[in-house]
Amino acid sequence: MSTVFAERPHFFNGEFLDADELQTLVDYLREQSWRHLLGAHTQGIVAGIDLASRTDPSGTPEYFLTPGVAVDGYGRTIVVLNPHRLDPGLFATQPTGLVNVWIRYVEASAGGVRKGFEVCDVTDAYTRVSESFTVEVGLRNTIGQREAGVMVGDLTFGDAREALGNHLPGPPGVGPPIACDASVAAQLPPLAGEPDIWLIPVGRVPWTQGAPGTVSAPTDTTEAQSMLFRRHAGIVAESIVAANGLLRLRTRWIDRVAGQTNDQLCQAQAPREADLVRCDGRMQPREPIWLDEHVRLRGDARLFGQRIEWQEALGTDYLAGGAPLALRRRPDRNAQNGHDLQLLLGATGVNRFVVGAATVVAPPIDPCQLEFDFTDGVIVQADAKVGIGTESTQLALPLTLRTTGDNGDAIGLQATDGTIAWQVNLGPGRVGFNITQSDPTTSRFFVGNDGRVGIGTLTPGATLDVQGTASPLGNALGSAKWMQVGPGGDAGSAWFQYGSQLAPLLVLNDFDDPPRIQFQQAGNGQDDAPQFPSWIGHARGLSADIAMMGGNVGVGTVDIQRTLHVEGSGVHSGGSGGGYSFASRNPGTFVGTPANGERWVWYAEDGIARLWSGNDKVAVTTLGRVGIGTSTPTAALDVRGDVRLGSAGSYYAVGSTENVRMVSGRVPESGNAIGAGWQSSAGVTGSYSVTFPQPFTATPVVVATLVDPLNEDNTLCVTGVSGSGFTVVVKDIVNAGDNSAPQNSAFNFIALGPRT
Repeated sequence: MSTVFAERPHFFNGEFLDADELQTLVDYLREQSWRHLLGAHTQGIVAGIDLASRTDPSGTPEYFLTPGVAVDGYGRTIVVLNPHRLDPGLFATQPTGLVNVWIRYVEASAGGVRKGFEVCDVTDAYTRVSESFTVEVGLRNTIGQREAGVMVGDLTFGDAREALGNHLPGPPGVGPPIACDASVAAQLPPLAGEPDIWLIPVGRVPWTQGAPGTVSAPTDTTEAQSMLFRRHAGIVAESIVAANGLLRLRTRWIDRVAGQTNDQLCQAQAPREADLVRCDGRMQPREPIWLDEHVRLRGDARLFGQRIEWQEALGTDYLAGGAPLALRRRPDRNAQNGHDLQLLLGATGVNRFVVGAATVVAPPIDPCQLEFDFTDGVIVQADAKVGIGTESTQLALPLTLRTTGDNGDAIGLQATDGTIAWQVNLGPGRVGFNITQSDPTTSRFFVGNDGRVGIGTLTPGATLDVQGTASPLGNALGSAKWMQVGPGGDAGSAWFQYGSQLAPLLVLNDFDDPPRIQFQQAGNGQDDAPQFPSWIGHARGLSADIAMMGGNVGVGTVDIQRTLHVEGSGVHSGGSGGGYSFASRNPGTFVGTPANGERWVWYAEDGIARLWSGNDKVAVTTLGRVGIGTSTPTAALDVRGDVRLGSAGSYYAVGSTENVRMVSGRVPESGNAIGAGWQSSAGVTGSYSVTFPQPFTATPVVVATLVDPLNEDNTLCVTGVSGSGFTVVVKDIVNAGDNSAPQNSAFNFIALGPRT
């Protein structure tokens, strides 16, 4: 394969030079120029050719191209010498919206020869080729509408972006890489008469279709879209060498400032004497590379053993008394044989490293000079003290946290799924130190501002208050332990818990020896040999029995008069064998089922209190009924058997088959009277009225008898009996068979009626 890439003319004295020879020279120079332009640069707009707008004298918007230079994908130079107005007729067939504007290279023959100087050829002869440009508008969606492709060697590429990387490796199954700049320096230039179209994007114009259509003035949105569409040329190089030791990357444009000349504006951007330093015997810039504009990194940035510094606005450093901040890598200061990343926070003052949140300052916002309102978050002072949320505080402790929210939230520990598993706060109302789980308003461990400690409670009622421990049902010795001491087994252990039977438990645990609680007063002895010891515990090894030893026991009293002396609300016993058991004073052994009253038990069953010795003797119900000889009394006192009364028991109580109420009394001969449950008044001679302040619920039975009637010849008649009372009429018998003469007389009465 030939390696020849160009032929240049070689002239010698006496050579006859015809047009072909001179054209060969021109072609050679053009091709080398094209390859140079596409080798060290990429195709696009080099300078100028901006899409600018203005309004004409009538106020109508119009667009034009500014003077400038561009290079297309074939290395041809396009020059706009003067502002070039875009005729609205270009857009006539375009739909309403943003219309793409392109520029491309064109050339035409010019300078036709005078008559007599023509050559014997079928085409006209010209002495010049005019190079120019034309403007096109529209979408141009396909690659064939934008370029005619390139030829490299024997291969033709319809899309020039694929040519450069065609022989390079790419990801498996994907293909070789592409070069988006589409600048191919090693291409063969298109021959005369071959397609050579190459469009360069210039911008976008807002257009409204109509008769006639109109262009619109630009807006921020249309200008942004136009700038994104536009294509500028770039540089292709492995290295850029700064001729004077300083390489600057900055925007080309400098905004004018009122009152300053062009010289002043440009001089302000120039290096100053303070920017130079003598190093290694040579004067040079302190920093050979200046990036004067914002920088975006899409890839990694690596510093090899050097540092990054942030200096004051005027560039003052440590030597000038400034407080620069720096970040550097130091492998020689780590005592653990590793590497340190050092953050230097100035030389003096309370300098800080701050991590926080930033929001753009309130409008009006200058997008070219964005400023932020910053909220401090994590703060590291130069003296290595750390604060979280302590923006307005000079730190005095190694770690300081400022809590947030109503619960004083401070620390959160996440589970593997991202939820908060544990957190530390000050508790609702910020009243202490609280450790809890997912709900910040609850507590697992709490220390109040008053020094009280709560486990499971935010309101400890004691110096140590344990609450909120649930016990599994059916196991009084479940897992709801409050505190445990000891390994268990034969080594013993003790724990506090709240059992499923709702009884607080102190558990003393041992494999075979009887665990006990000992109480002691040293007295005239010592702690390990007290004068007055006593204990509660298992009575003996391998036994479920409990014993209290060492003295009498008092409950609710310190003046203990008996082996067990209870003062207060009494003694309680529950469960299937519950009751209060006491033995007969007669000496003897414990009798499990007494037949003769050797032991008595007060107990309750089915809501009835019972006195038992062999069987139930006395029962008391919740209605206050007492049963003797029955456990289901139906009255306040229900006795199954005789009732004897009197000091010697010589009287029997009267029985009745009905539940009746009895009211009795003596009414005097004259005047009114009152008694238990009745009252009377005397009316006309021989007539008395008796009433019941508490009436009977039905008409009672009334019996009345005279008291010492005169001459024992009077008669008594009971009339008008009702639940409220009755009337008694007394008459004197004057003659035999005559009882019509009324006469006053005292009498006794008994009224029997239903009980309410």
